[in-house]
Amino acid sequence: MALSKTRNPWIAGLCSFAIHLALLVIMAIWTIRGTGRGNRVAIQSGIATDPERLDVFVVEVTGDAASETALGPDLSNIATNIAIVESTALSSLSIEPGNFSQSSAPLSSALRLSGNQGEGIAFASSSLEGRSPKNRAASGIRNGSTPESEAAVEAALAYLARHQRNNGSWTSHFVDSPCNGECQHSGADKDPHEIAATGLALLCFLGAGHTMHSGEYSEQVNKGIYFLVQSLRIQSGRGTWLTHVARAEMYEHGIATLALCEALQMTQDDGIKDSCQAAINHIVYAQHSDGGWDYHPKAPGDLSIVGWQVMALKSAVSGKLAVGQEVIRGIDVFVKRNAVGPYMFSYRGSKPTACMTAIGNLIRIFRGWSRTDPALLRASEYLIKQGPSEWDVYSNYYASQFLFQMGGQDWKNWDDPLRDFLVRTQEQEGHMAGSWWFQAKADPAASNSAGGRLYVTAMACLTLEVYYRYLPVYAAPSDDFRF
Repeated sequence: MALSKTRNPWIAGLCSFAIHLALLVIMAIWTIRGTGRGNRVAIQSGIATDPERLDVFVVEVTGDAASETALGPDLSNIATNIAIVESTALSSLSIEPGNFSQSSAPLSSALRLSGNQGEGIAFASSSLEGRSPKNRAASGIRNGSTPESEAAVEAALAYLARHQRNNGSWTSHFVDSPCNGECQHSGADKDPHEIAATGLALLCFLGAGHTMHSGEYSEQVNKGIYFLVQSLRIQSGRGTWLTHVARAEMYEHGIATLALCEALQMTQDDGIKDSCQAAINHIVYAQHSDGGWDYHPKAPGDLSIVGWQVMALKSAVSGKLAVGQEVIRGIDVFVKRNAVGPYMFSYRGSKPTACMTAIGNLIRIFRGWSRTDPALLRASEYLIKQGPSEWDVYSNYYASQFLFQMGGQDWKNWDDPLRDFLVRTQEQEGHMAGSWWFQAKADPAASNSAGGRLYVTAMACLTLEVYYRYLPVYAAPSDDFRF
């Protein structure tokens, strides 16, 4: 008996260890077998990366939730203002400002973003499906592209790829780019706008179906996305923003955030999800009480800047990031207040313009207005009467998006001459082959001069990608931005 009492603790300890080890092995096997096909739903109440602004449910879904409804509610009925995101607090993001220089070595392939992609390494079912390799050609032909316009897009992408810097960024200043002064029309602005330039270039590659994981330019996209992620700066009370340049802060932040969110939307790569949410949180923070955005956070809105924030928010919602309904509905208030009559819009209260009219009505479409609405039809008629600009690539870009969504004969009447004009005016030879340059005639200090050849090239390229960049809203598989 004494011997038994003496040996019992050792035996009990060994038995306990063996039992726990066996349980751990069984749980590990169960988890591995469940990955990608298990029917598990975990729901917890929490704050999604910005405790001051977003009070949401955080939902993590693995496998087919519908087959095990006893574990939670039917997720298909959750409103879009409820975040379907990974449960990670902003404070846990290990992001430091990038300290890159032109002389730094190219990013190693080991740095390739490769989060938990699941099926997302291909194209997610979304409004971006037209970009997929199997859909791009068919969407283009159906909506108005030609072999010549597609060749122009490919030449533009090759030009942009040649001008990516070693740190993964692009810049409007050719003095800082790899072209060694061979390009003309460097950006006249003192600021190189590397955040916005990188965002615009990435949007061109993403628009043609190239992601961090697939496509001829996957390495360029990977490096560009990595640069933006490394450029995130966390500021107390402001969320996370993407530019240290104060003068055009929300322009640059909105463009770059749109690129990040489109990359997430296309790939479902969890490796960038938290960065996208953090960047979106800054847009949420920066919204003015009038529902809009300006150059700086919390300032009265500017419709031109609002356009980029709306597109970023729309992509974020499609990518299942947290965006409160009050943010989106604030946009409706801003658009209504800034309309000039039933269908026109102006820049900061000045005379109505084609560009602002296109932006305002494009937002209306994304917010659920019918393309048969009299105001939208009158806006379409007005833009067709104005016709494409021979130099204003910004106006052409937004008008093309709006009229593409409207469809019909108005779209063809707009697109045919603009498409052929861009094909005809693209540089064909030498170092600048694949690029565009148009001197701003009405305002020499306008964005063309400030952004230079790289900006003009990116906007022209995006305009020629309109045929497949976004599915028409009325034909899209979901209306996730309408609530």
